[in-house]
Amino acid sequence: MIIDAYSHVCPERLIEAINRDYPSAEAAALDSRPYLRDASKRVRFMDEVGIDVQVLVLVRPPMWLGMPRDVMYRMMREAHLGIAAMVAEYPNRFVGTAVAPACDDRILSELQFAWDELGLVGAEIFSNVESQPLDASEMWPLYEEAERRGLPLWIHPQHTSYLYPWIKESLLDRSLGWPFDTSLAMMRLVYGGVMERFPELKIVTHHLGGMIPYFGARLDAFDHEIAEYRAKQLTGGAAVELTAPVGDYLRRFYNDTAISYSPATLRCGLDYFGPHHVMFGTDFPMGSADGETWTRDILRAIADTEMSSDDRRLLLSGNIQRLLGPRQEGS
Repeated sequence: MIIDAYSHVCPERLIEAINRDYPSAEAAALDSRPYLRDASKRVRFMDEVGIDVQVLVLVRPPMWLGMPRDVMYRMMREAHLGIAAMVAEYPNRFVGTAVAPACDDRILSELQFAWDELGLVGAEIFSNVESQPLDASEMWPLYEEAERRGLPLWIHPQHTSYLYPWIKESLLDRSLGWPFDTSLAMMRLVYGGVMERFPELKIVTHHLGGMIPYFGARLDAFDHEIAEYRAKQLTGGAAVELTAPVGDYLRRFYNDTAISYSPATLRCGLDYFGPHHVMFGTDFPMGSADGETWTRDILRAIADTEMSSDDRRLLLSGNIQRLLGPRQEGS
């Protein structure tokens, strides 16, 4: 079995609602990718490349930037109803997730509706919330509820206000800026105490944890620097005192394979996170040829990376089945 743990979707009803109530260039770009809203077309491609199930995660976080909360609540409902409808059309092929562009009581209530009434699982959150870090106090009730329910959270990178304005040239904001912001989000969740406070919280990252596998040893080394800075009462100390090395927290994240064709990068991620914390994910339908190229490249990278048959099964389906629980166990 092959389960794509991180594919993208945008239902037609959300496209229409956001173009009406909060139009933007990001929202307008959604019309160019039919796979985002055409469930039957997606299933035909899945059959072609051998993917049994896709986890549907909402696309294009920048379309939420600056959105007033009253509009956000309405768009969340449209997104959830649309994703649930796609799952209902193909219940054996899709698993739908909710979305939480921010967190407050109304957003938590909408998530509970998505989980309890619509059957969606977990939620997509963004690597920053209007440039605020993920350890901001407003997000903690969501972490508490997700841990209590055993529901995973999918982090998707988001644009920020603290990077250079010219970073959008040549799509550097996405090719490099997004993996960087994912890495910052992971580190803030660690040093901000979220991973300490919620030891059973399940978080999935995009693009194989961004920079984390490559810079893991450097982050371990800087753990000692942070302790020295704190002792000398200099700036740079962690927000909370951790009870374990930083790498122990980072290896609790689950991470997808959306890295295009690079067996060396995949090997780096597997070596750092371990085979129980890397899962097949494609970013479909992003990339050339309506996303088909990236999906095929990632499947080739997995095929060309040496690993045991047990580890390959974990990567292709076992790890995400474990996260999703009884809904996918034994599928």
